[in-house]
Amino acid sequence: MHAPRLLGAFLGAAALTLGAAQAQTISLEQAPCVPQEDNGIVRANVAGGGPTLQPRLYFRWNNHEDFYWVAMEPDPNGRFWATPPKPEKRNEMIQYYGALIDPVGKVAGRSPMLTTKVTKDCKPNLTPRERGMAENLTVGETTPQQQGREVLAFLCDGVITRVNYAGIRRGDDVCRACVVAWWPRVVSPAVAGLTSIIIVGDDPEPSTARP
Repeated sequence: MHAPRLLGAFLGAAALTLGAAQAQTISLEQAPCVPQEDNGIVRANVAGGGPTLQPRLYFRWNNHEDFYWVAMEPDPNGRFWATPPKPEKRNEMIQYYGALIDPVGKVAGRSPMLTTKVTKDCKPNLTPRERGMAENLTVGETTPQQQGREVLAFLCDGVITRVNYAGIRRGDDVCRACVVAWWPRVVSPAVAGLTSIIIVGDDPEPSTARP
């Protein structure tokens, strides 16, 4: 009379064992260094089967405010990599971990926390593919307070797109605004000189076409 109960318990244990065997895990390789005002690289291994999860690298200036993230790119044999933005001079150490994110944005697994020093002589020697990604970064935010602000202690250079806390993607308006404000101050004398050169000489005929 206890056979159905025993069979149910056995099937339940087997299902748990199979689920554990298929669970995906992520582990990071500690970067030996991160270059000052340049892009470093962090590599990871993702193991296990089960549903497809997005690997992310979460990073921040060591012990300062909230984390940001960048998606990790795949290499063969379950290997992944990511390039965080360029650390500023004041940023002497970055703190980071890897996480697996499910389709609704929940953390399904994560690696232990790591830290790596930022140094002037660090030379990670990025491949063309890695350098191309570093120059076109999408940086994710983890709190509402991060929206509308620069990535704390990291340079704007290479940060093109942002994803806010709610998962909404947008252009990085903060870094773009800095570039627009900087441009007239730097090039206005040259533009003024170019304008004076253009208007010297015969008066051009007025254009009949207007934008």
